[in-house]
Formats: sequence, C-alpha cells, structure tokens
Amino acid sequence: MYNLLMDKASLSQVFLAFAPMEALKVKHNIDYALEALSLPSAELLAEMQVLGIDLPDKPSASKKVDLTTINSTVLSSHLTELFLDKHKLLKTFSDFSLSEQVELRAFLQSLMPMLHLPPQALVEKMQREGVLDVLMGESDKAKAVKDKIAALSQNKRDHKVDEVKERLAKLSNKPQQCADELKIARVKANLNKASVTDNATIIADAKQKIVQLG
Repeated sequence: MYNLLMDKASLSQVFLAFAPMEALKVKHNIDYALEALSLPSAELLAEMQVLGIDLPDKPSASKKVDLTTINSTVLSSHLTELFLDKHKLLKTFSDFSLSEQVELRAFLQSLMPMLHLPPQALVEKMQREGVLDVLMGESDKAKAVKDKIAALSQNKRDHKVDEVKERLAKLSNKPQQCADELKIARVKANLNKASVTDNATIIADAKQKIVQLG
C-alpha cells in the first residue's frame, strides 16, 4: 500500500479530480492523520541527519501493491474513497514504518498544490460561522462552537441588561438625592438668617445700653 500512496502519477490524477469542497476535506483528513501520528518535525530530522542520527524504525506492516495488475479506474476509486475517510487514512498510515511515514508526509505536502481548494477567504468565513466543521464531518465540534458562541452572546446581553438596570437605579435615586440636597440648603439658609437676626438683636441691645449710660 505504501508504494501505491507514493505513486505520483496515480495520486496526482486523483487529487486533480476532487471538487473544491472534496479537496478541502482531503486536506483536512491528511492533516488529521499526520498530526495523529505525532511525527518528528522536518527541522529536527534535518538536525539529526547532520549528526548522522537515524530514526528508530520498525518493519513496515504494509503490503506492496502491484500497480500493473490493477485497473486504473478501480485504483482511482480506491484512492478517492481512502482520502475522503480520515479514519481509514489514519489506519493506513499507521501500518507504515516511521521512516515511511516521514517520507509520505513530505510527499503528500508536495502534492497539496494539486488540490483545487476553495478561496481562503471563504474557508475562513465558513470557519467563523461554524459551517466548516459540519462540512468536514465534525458535527460535535461544530455544535460545541455554536454553543460557545450562543453562551458568549447571552453573557453579552446579560451584561447590557445589568448596565441598563444600574443606570435606571441611578436615575431613580436622583429625585431623593435632590430632595435631600434641598433640605440641607434650606437648613443652611435658616441658620444664616438666624445668625443675622441674632447679630442685629445684640447690636440693638448694645446701642440701647450706651444711650442709657450717656
């Protein structure tokens, strides 16, 4: 099977035939399978190669396919079905040795430009609105995203309601506040009047005493 997936002519023909959304799903499935394998990075492998360090490998469990005995239509149909199913793809990749997986990763990444992917702007918009996960078969993930968006929207609405309530409470307290301020002003005015009256009385009494003494 490894030699089949490394056959550029067969794989190129299949990749070119995918419609845009199928191509996007294929890319998604390849990324999923390669990520699940937890392969060493290309940078690490390059550094290891410089030092002459080889990958610890195991015998491949994959059987070699005789491409000359398979009808091209049957071959294309098999590859199409394989790349559109991420679980089958991961299972197939898992049968290869580590060195084969590394080589396959580099090979598949070199073939990615052959996939007719939809515009990136459209993909990003579908991702933001939770449509992409549904199209990719990730219904649970899509539901989780939608639930999170709904929760955030509800929290935002609740926050706005709390702000409105707080403003209303402040407005409702203003009449009482004004009344209290008015009472205080009246008390102060009365005290001032009383003070002026008392001073006038004291002055009048003093003048009267002066007249009596004179």
